[in-house]
Amino acid sequence: AIASAPMNMLRAIGVADRLAGKGCPIEGIRVSDGLAPGALDFVPQDGETALGTMFENRDLRTALLDAAGAASGVDLRMQTRAVAIERDEAGVRATLSDGSQVRASLLIGAEGRTSPTREAAGLNVARWTYDHVALVTSIGHEHSHENVAYEIFYPEGPFAILPLNDDDRGHRSAIVWSVRGNQGPGMQKLGDRGYMAELERKMGGFLGAITWLGPRFAHPLGFHHAATITAERLALVGDAAHGIHPIAGQGVNVGFRDVAALVEVLVDGKRIGLDVGDRALLTRYERWRSLDTFMVAAATDGLTRLFGIPGKTASAV
Repeated sequence: AIASAPMNMLRAIGVADRLAGKGCPIEGIRVSDGLAPGALDFVPQDGETALGTMFENRDLRTALLDAAGAASGVDLRMQTRAVAIERDEAGVRATLSDGSQVRASLLIGAEGRTSPTREAAGLNVARWTYDHVALVTSIGHEHSHENVAYEIFYPEGPFAILPLNDDDRGHRSAIVWSVRGNQGPGMQKLGDRGYMAELERKMGGFLGAITWLGPRFAHPLGFHHAATITAERLALVGDAAHGIHPIAGQGVNVGFRDVAALVEVLVDGKRIGLDVGDRALLTRYERWRSLDTFMVAAATDGLTRLFGIPGKTASAV
């Protein structure tokens, strides 16, 4: 789910054109406590066309890869990794697994939650695991979703229905379904018919019968937040810096905001003649991003815990 600000960034770097026609606009979000009435609805503000856009991950990854391959300033190397990295006042030197060496003024760690760059730099991370597994799949359904996303909160975890573009099979949505950790293996072992029956029970039938089920995945859920996201000639972005619960679909958007902020800081520094690895620039990036990432992380963690409390009082809050 790509929010409007990150979508503007994708337009600015020439990726959006490669995604034309592949995204489903989210024109409303409906939040409810179970299937009870009294839902909380989000709609676009005046002048907005959508709250965000749903893309299939493979389409987004392909567009980013193609854009990087076409960019004149990018030296794209696949099927290799850094086996040794040196960072000091003179710059960054990395020895790759194919034997080659690369040099730069700044190293950016963007390898995800288990970032080896972050670990090698000795940056401390606060982390904990949720007793939840996210079950992810796609479904076909009888009635149109009308470009509305649904977030249904159950005591055992949130259940999200995210709109996808129709295809030749009919109406489609993506499902992100949080279950207790001990229920995850059993759900994955269910046959498709049993799995679809459980989905229909959670959905309450408002999209009609489920007509087909896509590939199924299970992802353990956890939280982590690096105490600092910069070091000498090093900056972290995305899940290398922070990982949050998918309750509001904000993880990838927070990562894209990291990238946009870092680029803006580096461009401003370059304009006044600073080295892009300058400590002052990295400090500015860290200060800029620390409040936003902490607020989003705290909000998603708080919502996860709040909706796990049974009873009407927590629901009212």
